Amino acid sequence: MKIKIGIIMFIILLGCELVEQKNTKNPQLKTQGKSSQDLVLDSSVQFSSDSSRLESLSIPIEDSINVNLIEIEDEFDFVYSSRLKSGVKIKWIERNTGKKIKSDEMLMLEYRLSLPDGRIVDGNNKMKMPYLPFVVGYNMQQKGWDLALREMSVGDVAKIEIPSKLAYGSKGLGSVIPPNTDNWLFVKIHGMVKPDYDQNGIRYWELRSGEESMSRNKVKFHMIASTKNKANIFNTYASNFPLTYTSGQKNYPKGLERVLKKAKKGQYLFLILDSDMAYGTKGYSDLIQADESVFYNLKIIDVE
Repeated sequence: MKIKIGIIMFIILLGCELVEQKNTKNPQLKTQGKSSQDLVLDSSVQFSSDSSRLESLSIPIEDSINVNLIEIEDEFDFVYSSRLKSGVKIKWIERNTGKKIKSDEMLMLEYRLSLPDGRIVDGNNKMKMPYLPFVVGYNMQQKGWDLALREMSVGDVAKIEIPSKLAYGSKGLGSVIPPNTDNWLFVKIHGMVKPDYDQNGIRYWELRSGEESMSRNKVKFHMIASTKNKANIFNTYASNFPLTYTSGQKNYPKGLERVLKKAKKGQYLFLILDSDMAYGTKGYSDLIQADESVFYNLKIIDVE
């Protein structure tokens, strides 16, 4: 007899460890049809977790770590499949009839990434986060993610088969993903999150609130900047060299300058600047095209 699909997807998407509770106050996110969850970007602050669902499983949680997806794929009841022109294939396990997801929207995802041999190599559980905040369209992950998610709706559960050229390509990913290897992405879309601010070409989600400061003469911050055409144009996390904004400084896009003027120590933002608030009709070198919007993963380290 086939295993119930809910248990299978729980093993894949929810399963490896309970999240430790910590007494840290975080902003609440509004999601469609879901209760609010505390959301942050680093492992120093944790999410809340619904342990009652874990307790209802008949399969021990620790056993789910060693699940091989090849061995249980016959248990999946795919209800619909689609192959995109790009070569990405989506096989739905649950498919809703709501509106399709668009670029510039932020989702709450649960996911497991595996290789075609069935071995799970990544997931939001490895970051100790029950949900991954994901802004669609800006290369936050490999290109195949954005292409697939724009064909889906909130509430969908699917297996996404991503060809290697839209995953990690000929380079692979260290010892984790060999070169020229297709990726399997198992994903559940839990909700869509409304921006905390959306005015005058500036849109942001406050993933963690910070501490108010009496002065904002200097703001020290990390950032990753990407566009719809190029990922990681600027990445101070990778270089471990944070930037400093000084009041009156004019070498940052005006939208970013406006946000930094109101920054709070410890604050985390996902920020989208329309082209007029970014680099406008001139673009930036060969990195940012004319009239391109720019996405920032922004972490405020200190405010003086």
